[in-house]
Order: sequence, then C-alpha cells, then structure tokens
Amino acid sequence: MFTYRFRMNFEEQEGFSRDIELRSDQTFFDFHNIISENLSLDKSVENAFFMCDHFYRKRKRIFQPGNIDTAKAKQDADLPDNKFFMDECVLSDFIDDPHQKFIYVYDIDKDWNFYIELLKIMPGSPNQQYPRISASVGGIPIEISRKPIVLPGVDDEDDDDAELAENEDEMHEMAMGFIGSDDHEETQTYGEEDMDNLDDAGFYDDSIQISEDSDEGK
Repeated sequence: MFTYRFRMNFEEQEGFSRDIELRSDQTFFDFHNIISENLSLDKSVENAFFMCDHFYRKRKRIFQPGNIDTAKAKQDADLPDNKFFMDECVLSDFIDDPHQKFIYVYDIDKDWNFYIELLKIMPGSPNQQYPRISASVGGIPIEISRKPIVLPGVDDEDDDDAELAENEDEMHEMAMGFIGSDDHEETQTYGEEDMDNLDDAGFYDDSIQISEDSDEGK
C-alpha cells in the first residue's frame, strides 16, 4: 500500500505548516478529520476540498456538510458541484499528478483557505497508523483560534450600547439642571424682542428706601 505525504500551509499566517501522511486508500473525510483534530477546528461547520491546477485555481469540489444529517444533505445535493462527498472519495481516485495541489476550505461561510501540495509518494509502513502528522511548524493560526472574550456582567453588546445611551441622556439632563431637586424652577430664556415687554419691577428690592431728600443734601 502506498502512502501520500502532503504539506499544508495557511494563507493568513507565515511560519505555519503541517506535513500529513495518509494511505492511498483513505478518503478525504480521513484527511478532513486529521486536520480538524490537529487544529481543534469546529466540526459543525461546512468544509470542502478543491482539486486545483498548478496555480491553485479551484476545479472539482469535494464537500463535507458538517454535523448535520449527511444522508439528507446528499439527497439535497442536486447540483453537480455538490455531488462529491468526502466520505465517498478515495484519495487515489483523485490524484493523477505527482505534485497534486488542493485547497482545503475550513468554514465555507468564512472561507479560511489552507493550501495543500503532494510532496511524496512512498511505501507505507505496516507498523504506522494513518493518517498522521509527520511534521509540524507553528501553532494554530491566530485568525481561526481567536475567540471573543466575555467580560463578567456583560451579556450583550446591545445592552452596552443601551446603557451608554441612557448614561448620556442622564448627563445631559444634569447639565440642563433637571436632576437633583424635585422643586426646581423652569429656566426661561428671553430674546431681544421680549425686552420691551419685560416687567422689570421684580429686579428692585422694596426693602430699600430711597430718600427723596438725598439730592438736597448735596
């Protein structure tokens, strides 16, 4: 039995590679599993391998529907593009080039692309378990492994926005003098056109007596 050795790189991260070995009679689903397990990827999302030419231009598509009813997904696959499923596709049936190239797309919605090239075809070892990772460089790609940090007491981003808007309204009311007392008086603003009709009697204090003889003593 022959063994294929592939090298996989990630489009978004330099210094990352995996050498992966599989038997020629294993399937693309075995290939998919060893990648997912090594990188701790989410198996519930849809994934696919694409057969490529030497310039990594996508050709034939080999699909994996994720953690859903695979049988139903196959029944719904009416389009020719979806008729190839990983668990039905043996590697040796799709490799006719000593430097065969693939693209493994993790999470089709987000389109994370791993570039894969066949490095070597060699006799398999009867004492070795396949598939296996024969060489590993670099950690899990940051773009894929990064997860949002949930802060204590914060349930939802919309709640934060609502609270911020409420605080801004409260600060605005305080600035206008509407908060802090229940018996506040409403502030009135007058324009120039109102000055002629303004009763200025309130500006004078009746307790102050002005003597009529004050000018006579001068």
